[in-house]
Formats: sequence, structure tokens, C-alpha cells
Amino acid sequence: MNNPVKLVLPPIDENCYILPDGEGKAVVIDPGSAPEIIAEELEIRGLVPEKILLTHGHFDHISGAKYLKEKYGAKVYIHKNDECMLSDMVKSGALIAPFFEYISVECDEYLKEGDVITQGVLKIKVIETPGHSRGSVCFIIDNSIFTGDTLFSGSVGRTDLYMGDYRELNRSLARLVKLEGDYLLYCGHGGNTTLNGERMSNPFLI
Repeated sequence: MNNPVKLVLPPIDENCYILPDGEGKAVVIDPGSAPEIIAEELEIRGLVPEKILLTHGHFDHISGAKYLKEKYGAKVYIHKNDECMLSDMVKSGALIAPFFEYISVECDEYLKEGDVITQGVLKIKVIETPGHSRGSVCFIIDNSIFTGDTLFSGSVGRTDLYMGDYRELNRSLARLVKLEGDYLLYCGHGGNTTLNGERMSNPFLI
């Protein structure tokens, strides 16, 4: 996989990723807001999104999905346990950010453990990592992991929103730590990091 395009979207600085598929199309991970910015970047690069993959259903990761779905006909993928957040301001956490424009969207396909999503040269493996939300997932592509809000540089996702579970999160983090080798981590907020770096320094993993 070539380096993904990372967009830090206002107003919450959520990270959205565009993954070119080598054939003029793309996968978009977590288009949380400002979909016009995402569309402009796609058009600059001559890409058409085919799939929208959501690491979880919180408002700041989903609210740009409807625009992209309607503009390009892209399909929306999410774990079944988080589908309810796509149309519920309370469950998605949107009520904690009244300044944020929450826009609901319908799911087209469910994600589950072991799925491999293929798009051009991309082969995206799904692993379930509940805790931050009941339906949180991570995406593994080659030596990279898109962690959503499960794991950050030096921190982890909160568990005080709808169906968050700190014990589940700890089990998911332990699973990531036990993966063989090192990975480049593309997180839902903040900077990139590496799995080895987090193994050594993240206080939630030590």
C-alpha cells in the first residue's frame, strides 16, 4: 500500500484517510465531517471513492459519509453493533458537541471479524476491537493498522460513551499488542505512531 492521504477535519481534528486503489478509485476511512474537503482532495487526485469504511459509529467519524455516498455512490461499511449510531444522535455521542453538524447515513454492508475487503490492489483485513464502542474495528493493510479510536499515540479511546466498555477495550488492546512484528498505526485522532513504540511507551499498554 502506498502512503494513504490523511486529512485532519474540522472542527474536532478527526483523521480521515483516503486510500488509492491503484486503478483510479479509492477507499475512504472515517469521513467524519467537512465532506467538501474530502471531495476536493479526491478530485485533485483524480480518484472516485468506491467504499467508505467506518472504524466505529461515533458522530465525528461518520458525519461526512452521506455526502460521499450520494455524490459518488460509494457503499458504507460498519460493524453491525454500531449501525444504530448512524441514525441516533444520542447513541453516536453527537449531543456532547452541539456545535457539530451530525448527519445520519444508512449502512450498505456489515463488517465482521476476518473479513477481507478488496478494492483494486488493496486487501483490507477487519479485526474486531470493541471497547471504545461495541462495534469498533481496526483495519490491517500490509504493515499498517487503521486504529480508529481504539488506540492513539500515547493514549487510548474513551469508554464513557454509549456501549463503551473499559474491560473490553483492554482485551482489544492486548490483542493488538500480541500481533507479531511492528506496524505503522494510523489513528483516528492525533499523529501516526508505531505498534512497537506504543508497546514500549503507552501507559495503557504497559
